[in-house]
Amino acid sequence: MKELQFANTISALRKQKGITQDQLASYVGVSKAAVSKWETGLSYPDILLLPKLATYYNLSIDELLGYKPQLTKEDIQKLYAELSQEFASKPFDEVYSRIRSIIDEYYSCFPLLMQMAVLLLNYQSMAGEKQQDVINNAIELCNRIQQSSDDLRLIRQSRSIEAHCQLMLKQPERVLELLGDDFELYTGNEIIVATAYQLLQNPQKAKETLQVSMYQYVIGILSIAPNYLMMHIHDSNQFDEIVNRKEKIINTFDVKNLHYNAALVFYLSAAQGYMMQKNEDKAAEMIRKYVQVCNMIEFPFTLHGDGFFDLIDEWLARELDLGSNAPRDEQTIKTSIITSITNNPHFKTLLERTDVNAMLTNLQHKLGCD
Repeated sequence: MKELQFANTISALRKQKGITQDQLASYVGVSKAAVSKWETGLSYPDILLLPKLATYYNLSIDELLGYKPQLTKEDIQKLYAELSQEFASKPFDEVYSRIRSIIDEYYSCFPLLMQMAVLLLNYQSMAGEKQQDVINNAIELCNRIQQSSDDLRLIRQSRSIEAHCQLMLKQPERVLELLGDDFELYTGNEIIVATAYQLLQNPQKAKETLQVSMYQYVIGILSIAPNYLMMHIHDSNQFDEIVNRKEKIINTFDVKNLHYNAALVFYLSAAQGYMMQKNEDKAAEMIRKYVQVCNMIEFPFTLHGDGFFDLIDEWLARELDLGSNAPRDEQTIKTSIITSITNNPHFKTLLERTDVNAMLTNLQHKLGCD
């Protein structure tokens, strides 16, 4: 494949320059037959000739060979989406093998390695017996970033992804080593930054700064909720209070439309908690709300703002490595929406209820997961 790519490149460059194979051969100091072999993919130029060829065409050697040591953010997003779709349509081992080849080819493209770690983490549940190998591969990528990258943002992200992986491998000591056993006090830096923008006569940027901060805090509160709920499973009053307060946040900020996954994970966790408390009626009510959110999802899903958070769309596209796109392909998302209920042993008796079974059947039909 690489030979064909070089052959096409060297042939196209010669034709663009308007010269014959004889003329190129004369300049480089080889025979016309040698140039012909390069252009048909039968051979490569001697390595010592590459600088002369590159100079002749005013290119770098990497450009001449069609090699990109680094990929752009757009390249990475496109590749991530392509691989994500392949997981939905091809055998896991085939896609996994391609990912490993890409990792080898772009060994030091750290933004790409970060997204490959995220991709592996998002699809590790499909790996079967290779699940631990996939998780360990994601950890290796994170370690490579931590050891060799000088991008502090990427290093922080890699620590977070590795910590997630280590939790899956039941390694809490490593998690604390990565993230620390304490957390920083709230500093209000976003308020300071917004005030600075105001002083610079840039009120739009000040508003964006505060909006983005509020958005992240709202989603962050809901992301914490499932774990906090499980810590109060034996205190039904406190459990109910947590559910009530988090629901008020969901409704106040219209999270069902703003960030469907945050709402879905919360309702699913609340339903599981109520089943553990043997309260089927409340669990069924949480499943009803879960299904309600599912029915509101518009595919293909993208993260977005709304009438209140009207300044975050540009930030999402700019700051998120995958932009506003979902981290998994559409079919996998739809399937996981259903299996999150059907494969959860806590819901076994709940699924026998006529009302719950009917809701789930209708949802399967709507999502095309019959």
